[in-house]
Amino acid sequence: MSKVANTFLKAGSIEELISLDFLAPQFGDINSIEEQPLKTSSAFSGSDHKKIILHYKNREPISLVLKIVRPSKDMTIWRTGNIPDREVRLLGCRELDQVWSIIDSPYIGYYHGDKYSALLMHDLSNFLFPDVRQPILHEQEDLILGTLARVHARYWKSELDCKSWLTPQETFFNYLHPQSMSEEKAAGRDNPLYSSIQKGWDLVFEMLPNELKSFVWEPPIERMTEGLPKTVIHGDSKLGNLAILPGGKLSAFDWTVVAYACPAIEIGWYITVNSSRLSTTKENIFNRYREQLEKELAMQFDPDTWQRILDLAILTGVRMLLWNKAMNVQKDLPGARVEWDWWVQHIRLCANHQSDR
Repeated sequence: MSKVANTFLKAGSIEELISLDFLAPQFGDINSIEEQPLKTSSAFSGSDHKKIILHYKNREPISLVLKIVRPSKDMTIWRTGNIPDREVRLLGCRELDQVWSIIDSPYIGYYHGDKYSALLMHDLSNFLFPDVRQPILHEQEDLILGTLARVHARYWKSELDCKSWLTPQETFFNYLHPQSMSEEKAAGRDNPLYSSIQKGWDLVFEMLPNELKSFVWEPPIERMTEGLPKTVIHGDSKLGNLAILPGGKLSAFDWTVVAYACPAIEIGWYITVNSSRLSTTKENIFNRYREQLEKELAMQFDPDTWQRILDLAILTGVRMLLWNKAMNVQKDLPGARVEWDWWVQHIRLCANHQSDR
């Protein structure tokens, strides 16, 4: 399934991307092509999705997925530098060829237009993780952490020309931060999630101990990130964007926020957004990721550097999703209070570490 960058097929229009003439050289003697609307679960993205079914006379149909990126509707694009075609650019970037030797690419081809773009992918529905609040298997998590570590190690401290369009590091601390909804209101933009996000942050500052509020509201981001290594990260490594294929290789899609940033952001977001799905404790996840990364880099982190990476991972989770953790407590969801208490404890540790430096 995997391809090398610049061998992805480029179409001149969305219509061509899903046409018989475009697809037949790849998929053989297609009898007909059927389109079906496809619902997705993310309210952050304004993209449209369709299932493209290739029918044959004498064999089972093949299912593909078409993603149409509409920047004017996409909150993620607005909040991450307003680069409307980052995912499409990734497919044509020779500097990032090696991503697809580590992660199995789901992509077949793309259309790159002025107002919107589109990506055609294999349908990985049969290999996705079930959408349930239950832990995944240890071996599945090891594969994910090991694969992410390999990507991070491959581009460790690399000088990349494509950094100009990759998501900048600071974006992840400002994407859904406490002031973000005021910024969106001032920009005249709206999204169905905005009221929930604002309500969540209001709850955070009602529930947080007073001595931690200023750290969450205005953390010393520049000081915390200064001097830490950067690399290429997926940027949105939630389980819903990952699939384990037959043969045990990881595939990943939705590279809308592919970034050049400290890998602390990747692992911090991973433990935050997948908190109910982790196969073990967050502390064990950090340790397992460290082992994998040190193995790939053939080096060991000194204790101070690793603690700074951990602190940045915590800050990532706080600034991106603490509002949601607070709302889950209000909803009295199973495990929500324990989860909240874990974050309060680690915010305190993180703030204390900054005071000591």
